[in-house]
Amino acid sequence: MVETLDNWRQSGGTFAWRGHEVFIRRGGDAAAPVLLLIHGFPTASWDYAPVWDELTSHWRVLTLDMLGFGFSAKPRGYPYSIFHQAELCEAYLRAESVTTYHALAHDYGDTVAQELLARQGDAGSVGPRLASVCLLNGGIFPEAHSPLLIQRLLSSPLGPLAARLSTRGSFARSMRRIFDPQRPPTPAELDGLWALVTHG
Repeated sequence: MVETLDNWRQSGGTFAWRGHEVFIRRGGDAAAPVLLLIHGFPTASWDYAPVWDELTSHWRVLTLDMLGFGFSAKPRGYPYSIFHQAELCEAYLRAESVTTYHALAHDYGDTVAQELLARQGDAGSVGPRLASVCLLNGGIFPEAHSPLLIQRLLSSPLGPLAARLSTRGSFARSMRRIFDPQRPPTPAELDGLWALVTHG
């Protein structure tokens, strides 16, 4: 059974980064290899709730809601970028005393993981070492990626207006289109996802 959003939040904690509160979650054996879970757009770390128990039975699992997502701070006027999200992930890993880790990324998180991977080749890189990465369902090849209309609107100058005009109904329709037709999201899952998107 998938952990409820309330239980997910209560089992988590926070991490301060650049004056902003970031939601974090830890699980598994502290002696096991570290697996960093990087969520997709527009949701949060709760994306991994259905596989949390299985992953934590094999790994020391760390995850977070990136800045601007889920239960983390959503500061106005912040220069959100993949570069900053990757810095946030590295800061969280350092705070957890991680020197080597593996990553499992989804959707938007794929691009963050690619940035983390690219940093491995940077001369003088002192961040935690990424040992392996698994990318799920993302637009890793920009020339082949077809974002949804709402994704294009949100990344355009009309983004703030599109966000304000979004409703639970329009959000639910978008999410149903990206879920497997054989396993559509339940009303409770849609409620949780909407709560994450609208939190803060």
